[in-house]
Amino acid sequence: MMYRNFAIAILLAAPIIVMGVQSFVPGHHEPAAEPQSVAPPPPPPPPVPVAPPPMPVAPPADDAPTFGQPMPGAGQPMLGAAPETSSNPAFDASGPAPAGSPNAEP
Repeated sequence: MMYRNFAIAILLAAPIIVMGVQSFVPGHHEPAAEPQSVAPPPPPPPPVPVAPPPMPVAPPADDAPTFGQPMPGAGQPMLGAAPETSSNPAFDASGPAPAGSPNAEP
């Protein structure tokens, strides 16, 4: 409870302290603009872009897959085929969905 009251007092007093210090400490005032007798130097000329050296083009490989097309063997299991089991309790498509499931018919 004491920490809460201290935190509230700091949150209320901090802006007041900052404003008081700013009123006593001289700020960063800009000096008056003096007329300049010397004109600013002209900007340097823009740099000329240098073309990069041409990249060697490799001949297209006949066996390389085209972009956007599936690779051969996509969708196949990576570690080999799993043994087929007909008694899988997690998925049984032979009958209707169990009662209470979102796929059950009303």
